[in-house]
Amino acid sequence: MLPWLALAALVVVGCVSTADAQERDPFKDIILSNDNSRPIGIWSNGATMWVVDYSDDRIYTYRMPGVTHNPPSGFPLVTDNDAPWGIWSNGATMWVANYDASDSKIFAYTIQSGARVPSHDLSLSATNVPTAIWSDRSITMWVADENSNKIFAYRMSDDSSVGDLTLSADNSSPWGIWSDSTTMWVADHNSVKIFAYKMSNKERDPSKDIILSNDNSRPTSIWSDRTTMWVADYAAGKIFAYRMPSTGGVGHGGSVSTGLLSFFLSPPPPKDTTPPTMVSVERTGNATTADRALTWNVTFSEAVVVSADAHINYTSVANATIPDLGAVHDTVLVDVPGAVTGGSISVDLHHHITSGLLIELVAPDCTRFVIHNQTTTFLYKLRQPSDLGDLAGVGAAGQWTIHVSDHAKYWNGTLNTWSLELESDGAVEGSGDTYAITRHVAGPGNYTLSLDGYQVRDRAGNLLADAEPAVNEPYHVVGAAARTCQTE
Repeated sequence: MLPWLALAALVVVGCVSTADAQERDPFKDIILSNDNSRPIGIWSNGATMWVVDYSDDRIYTYRMPGVTHNPPSGFPLVTDNDAPWGIWSNGATMWVANYDASDSKIFAYTIQSGARVPSHDLSLSATNVPTAIWSDRSITMWVADENSNKIFAYRMSDDSSVGDLTLSADNSSPWGIWSDSTTMWVADHNSVKIFAYKMSNKERDPSKDIILSNDNSRPTSIWSDRTTMWVADYAAGKIFAYRMPSTGGVGHGGSVSTGLLSFFLSPPPPKDTTPPTMVSVERTGNATTADRALTWNVTFSEAVVVSADAHINYTSVANATIPDLGAVHDTVLVDVPGAVTGGSISVDLHHHITSGLLIELVAPDCTRFVIHNQTTTFLYKLRQPSDLGDLAGVGAAGQWTIHVSDHAKYWNGTLNTWSLELESDGAVEGSGDTYAITRHVAGPGNYTLSLDGYQVRDRAGNLLADAEPAVNEPYHVVGAAARTCQTE
């Protein structure tokens, strides 16, 4: 009798469980920094959470739960974007809504550096004062509007209106939206509930509503990886995590039925452990661009997280003369994604007056890092490693150049070898089931996609199956001159 008493006790506990207890996942909460006190918009690629703050007009970044590498740097918004609200990204461009009736548009920035991209701005209708935004892979941008109680849809290629979704009367303050392309969830700033709508007919779907905890009473933006829904709160100082709903049942206003009893009497169905596979590869961009960054858009069979090797080491044997009162430079090509989080450089050179040398490392974006600046005398040789912490946030991929210039008379010297060691956050542009895989190449030739050095995992941590893509379009790179940074 004892097992059945225990079973009865479990069923009774299930009957009185609240929606909060069923849906909250506090181990995945994201605690915000003190200066990020007014989170108004969030978006993630599965590894990093980007958070826009309304009080200081800035994008902050945080590691997602379970991620060990540091996130890329955030960035400030431009002066005109002084009322930021919702954000969304395709992994390369970050769009930021601006709550301003006098200038209804969505501002575009590069997600890596925060540089403005006005050509990617989205102009809205005069009556659409945007709060939240979400897009289906850069085709349609959905824009919530608090004044009209609607979510407007725009074609991103030409800013044209392609429809709208009318919200229910009790969902009158839409501050956050996210969709899995079947259901649209809408956060209401004046409600402790995330409202669900069917995308097919734009009708309410209460069975998929998400009931929020009492301390998450001022919800703003939302984002999901299809397993967890993260909900920013305007006053709580953190982003709350909830398990995504299934239709009906416990936690959604339903009652415990014989389905729960069956759960305890029968084993659960076997979990599908089939790892994700590549289903298509589309070549994009121009193979003759000066930076020689070749990109393939890769679609997988399900939502994945793509990352790359974070530790890289390059050594160049230059054996180059440092001319008297002249300069020499040498370049290595780094072909990994993400932003620099740390590293070091070691230089082996010979010169009779090392105190007359200026030694600089030039990053792919032309950021300069001074290694040695004519201040300390070394005896003929310099073999000193230098920390590169000041380069944190710079994109790792591309050409890294050492530049040595002589500012003292009478002697030549020799740059023997130099080694560059970098730590990268390994971040790859994209989210869900679509990612942009980019290679940086030294010169003309034929190049095909390779996932060497990349890790592709599903949300459970399973590695990508060893399968060839359905489409594999090679690049033929012609003799375009690579971008160069000023060296003097």
